[in-house]
Amino acid sequence: MTRVLVIGSSHVAAYKNAADAFCAAHPQVELAFFGVRGPLFLTGTTDKKGVFTPGYRDAAEKKAVTQVNGRASVETGGVDHLLLVGHRFAFVQIASLLEHHDVIEGMRTGRADLISETLLSEVIESTTRAAVSEAVAGFENARAPLTFAPAPYPAESVIERGEGYELARVMAAFWARPDAAWVFDLAMTALKSEMARRGHHFLDQPDRLNAGPFATKATFAQRAAAMDSGVLAKTDHRHMNADYGLAMLEHFAQTRLGSSTRISPRTDTTTTHKERIA
Repeated sequence: MTRVLVIGSSHVAAYKNAADAFCAAHPQVELAFFGVRGPLFLTGTTDKKGVFTPGYRDAAEKKAVTQVNGRASVETGGVDHLLLVGHRFAFVQIASLLEHHDVIEGMRTGRADLISETLLSEVIESTTRAAVSEAVAGFENARAPLTFAPAPYPAESVIERGEGYELARVMAAFWARPDAAWVFDLAMTALKSEMARRGHHFLDQPDRLNAGPFATKATFAQRAAAMDSGVLAKTDHRHMNADYGLAMLEHFAQTRLGSSTRISPRTDTTTTHKERIA
């Protein structure tokens, strides 16, 4: 039996809601989950005994996490793999920088400022190193191999929220760039290289989930998963559903566990869960 512990932010819900279907196809894999709100996950630490504790600010936060997970902290020992879900690795910040810049050596689009290809590459590399360092720091004492899965790329439909929503504005500007795929490839190459240098694995989104560079297909944002095994009542274009979680777990099994199984998306998965207000 291969034991996998999934720790992360609210995006763990998509994986958790897909667990039954995944384990039915992979009976040799046992999954366990520990999901908390993003700020608690990102500020969490693992002590010398290998126990991960979120960055609680008060007793109310600790109580809420315990209600969802059945515990306030989680042992990282006794498992074969740790799958860490929810870091964004600063790509939104990179896209934000380019909102008002064209690359000197590239195609001009009328943006107000210019940045050289060399400087852009240096910014991406330094920003990525810092983001990876911060992500890894919380799990330095972990007792199992680490695989980092990013928070889902924003759904292509996020632009429906309009320019008043910063992420929608930044992503609309990035996706409109003729060099968007090139920039995204630079960032992914830097990220994977830095993870490998530190001895860890980066689990990228498989192509079947993607609508383009740093974009998830809108269908995966519909009826997104909630940590109580239900679904969000409203689409926020950032959280994804159980079909997304199933695809990511399958990708993990193929790349980290040597599985050749391919599971078809469960188009009716979320319709059986109870709903709650987001």
